[in-house]
Amino acid sequence: MKILFIPHVPNKKVINRVYELAKNSRGIVLDWHIDNSSLKDKIFSQISTLLNTISLTDSKLSMPLLFKPDSLASKINTLLLNKVIKKYNIDVVVNANALLFDVQNIEVPVIYDLVDDHLTQNISIGLTETRVKKIEKDIKYAKGVVCVTEAIEEKVKKIHSKTITIDNGVYIEKFEKARSLKKKFGLENKKVFGYIGGVEEWTGIEKACEAYIQIKNSQTAMMVVGDSKSGFFQNIKKKFQNDIIFTETIAPDEVANYFKTLDIGLIPFELNDFTNNAFPIKALEYGLGGAQVIATPLKVLEQKRLPYIQFCPIEDFPNWMQKIEKKEFSYDFTPYSWQNQAQKLVRFIKDVL
Repeated sequence: MKILFIPHVPNKKVINRVYELAKNSRGIVLDWHIDNSSLKDKIFSQISTLLNTISLTDSKLSMPLLFKPDSLASKINTLLLNKVIKKYNIDVVVNANALLFDVQNIEVPVIYDLVDDHLTQNISIGLTETRVKKIEKDIKYAKGVVCVTEAIEEKVKKIHSKTITIDNGVYIEKFEKARSLKKKFGLENKKVFGYIGGVEEWTGIEKACEAYIQIKNSQTAMMVVGDSKSGFFQNIKKKFQNDIIFTETIAPDEVANYFKTLDIGLIPFELNDFTNNAFPIKALEYGLGGAQVIATPLKVLEQKRLPYIQFCPIEDFPNWMQKIEKKEFSYDFTPYSWQNQAQKLVRFIKDVL
């Protein structure tokens, strides 16, 4: 069975769910370039992507794509995708993208991978009424729907009967080989707080930095591993540059060493349907690195009952940062391996086709 995976966003700088499921099921991944940092970057990425030729190299598929306007783009992209499907004998498509294609008109069965709660309007992250309605329509025409959490699956069941929850995963062996970078950064004998991942405003990264400043002393340090060209994050770096270590985005193959460096990991997300129904990969990665974690009370994350996570409102982060200490714990992460998650996906595809 030849499976084509279409990611939510084509970002190889971080652990991307769709890429990992594809890699561990020997699938093909559609790849393209998009940069929304500025109008100039948007225009450049659109032009470069339109100039793509149809090709398949080392499980990476390239093809021309149109981004705007949405309604016309999805029609044209779907026509091109059907040509690609015929050319490379694709049997099934696993689609996580909400904009580029019309699932109804794709000529092979489609499994919709709902990587976040995209069924509730949230203008701050681009989930307009029109976009949500398109996602609902795409889900209705899919053969089956894979959800990242049980909470999202409950919503999807109102639209589609064939659903399954497949959580995000981790590469356990990478963390077994990982080494702390405390010596490299001059942080030996310090209590190191850290945030690793995306740095959009909804992540609460600014409030986490402010919380750390309230408790900072000579025996503590904080790292933020992740980057963005956005004015929001550039202002944060400038504001806290003398108090917090900011790194560039770290390659996925190296990031386990940074998780291993932390004593206390932070998940300061704002609370809304999008975040409450999410299961951030970093929640597992912090634990695999051996860190304790302070998180805002995210609904799905609380339900997981991970023994190393403490929950509190963002306003109480300074108090918890003062009293929490790194300690040993026991937890079996094996069910969350990417290999296991990919096997679940392949079984589900076979069941619904």
